[in-house]
Amino acid sequence: MHRFKTGRSPIGAMVAVAAFVGATAPGTALAQRPANAPSTGYLSHGALTSAIDEVRRANPSLVTVREIAKSPGGRAVHVVRIGSGGDAADKRPAVLVVANAFGPHVVSSEVALRIVRQMASSYSRDTAMKRLLDQHTFYVVPRANPDAAEAFFGPVLSERTGNDEPFDSDRDGKVDEDGPSDVNGDGRITSMRIEDPAGQWIADSLNPMLMRRADATRGERGRYRVMVEGRDLDKDGAFSEDGPGGTDINANFPNFYEYFGATSGNWPLSAPEAWGIAELFQTHQNIAVAYVLGPQDNVNSPWVGRRVPGIGGQPQGTSASGPFTATLPEDDPWFAEGSRVFKRTTGLSRGPSGVEGKGDVLSWIYYHMGRLAFGSRTWWTPDMPADTTRRAGAPAAGGNDALSAERATLRWMEANRADAVVPWTRVQHPDFPGQTVEVGGIAPYAALNPPASMLDSLGAQHARFVGALAGMLPRLELRVAKVEAVGTRTWRITAHVANTGFLPTMSAMGARARWPQRVRVDLKTSRGQEIASGRTMQLLNPLRGSGTSTELTWVIVGDAGSSVTLSAASAIVGEASETITLRAR
Repeated sequence: MHRFKTGRSPIGAMVAVAAFVGATAPGTALAQRPANAPSTGYLSHGALTSAIDEVRRANPSLVTVREIAKSPGGRAVHVVRIGSGGDAADKRPAVLVVANAFGPHVVSSEVALRIVRQMASSYSRDTAMKRLLDQHTFYVVPRANPDAAEAFFGPVLSERTGNDEPFDSDRDGKVDEDGPSDVNGDGRITSMRIEDPAGQWIADSLNPMLMRRADATRGERGRYRVMVEGRDLDKDGAFSEDGPGGTDINANFPNFYEYFGATSGNWPLSAPEAWGIAELFQTHQNIAVAYVLGPQDNVNSPWVGRRVPGIGGQPQGTSASGPFTATLPEDDPWFAEGSRVFKRTTGLSRGPSGVEGKGDVLSWIYYHMGRLAFGSRTWWTPDMPADTTRRAGAPAAGGNDALSAERATLRWMEANRADAVVPWTRVQHPDFPGQTVEVGGIAPYAALNPPASMLDSLGAQHARFVGALAGMLPRLELRVAKVEAVGTRTWRITAHVANTGFLPTMSAMGARARWPQRVRVDLKTSRGQEIASGRTMQLLNPLRGSGTSTELTWVIVGDAGSSVTLSAASAIVGEASETITLRAR
């Protein structure tokens, strides 16, 4: 299971995201969902589909919607195309936005919807947006994992990462028979601690809501076992180990894929939702860069490349030395600038690091599809002033505190969403007769998804970054430097192909993967002309941005005053052409 890096506390893991699949014990009454449930103000699958269609109907010349997959639960995965010119939009350089591949991260769907709305509604009244949509195309996948996201709207709140594909998680020949149970009947699956002399956990001295492993080197003795709230419904000695939910879409992509992982699927791209996104790249070669809203982040902390020895000590990236396990240093400037632009356009200058990806969509787009890809957590609890109180055994201020992130999150929750903090409360647990069992923690989804009142401002922030990202794309420009006569009916043409955008025409990883199309240069002659030197067609190596160019020359035999056509193009960069007259300049 994927978890955010949140130190050693299982409650802290819940604070950030504990990806547990949920079920209710047979015979357990479902609690009435409170009016202030985390999903209040968010859109279910049906409501989101209707909202997207409403945008399409209001902007038929700009917005199209297409189904790219059907989940095992029968829910459509859509891609929204935003761009002027009808199908001509598919021939222009494009930005892809992927949201909610990680099921509990429903805020990303809401932000993606607002990006679509803002772009479409601004076209007719904002000259900058009109220019943007006339020159670029945007593809948005608002909810890549609709089955798992729908658990956000269920009667018992329990974070789910897997789609509706039945799966035998505990390999006992039965499927989905032992998921988390709502032991205390409050409609939320949190955590459970059981007093046990053999337990390895203790309550944190600074904030007793948090649990941490006892440190024997400090004379600490464990007091509790800690697990997700639930029952041993199949009486196999394990708790909540086989609930509903099959494949985590954000763990089903080939890069760093975890074979035999609990939620990674039967094989890479086995889930129709993941396959649909992969096909999107096959059918839309014009996708130049991607923005992924999910657990993985490289805009708060940009990726930094390094050389890693492969098999036999050889550099990675070949069949003999193994696949890349680190980004390439040549791509560092683009990730660094993407981070600076993100912080400047969104105002989100500080944030937590993300999860290390295993089969996630962000790293797959970079490593396998060869595109520069940027990822954001979308939202996180804002900074809170440090807690200056000190209790016995608490870490010193500025010391090595593995639970610092959890403490800050809990302080924000206590100050702003007190209903999301579930105090440890004793329950009578039928599987632990005579033992003290308590249930508590942070309500599911609360630390990942902000109150709905914040969604509009978040949408505007991320829309600015997506627009800025399009403005960074490479752009081709042809410069004819010289046409000179070198003999009877013989001419030398010297031209430069330049990239006047910021980003390169291809990432360093893309050049190694050989996946995006390189810039193709063609020189077309007419009747009576002949190319005596130079290539009719050639593919260029990647061009760095900001005016970087490469010089090309040809020798043409033809009549003075006749013309040739020079063109340069690639799906992810666009095209430029120039008609050149054979006369001395």
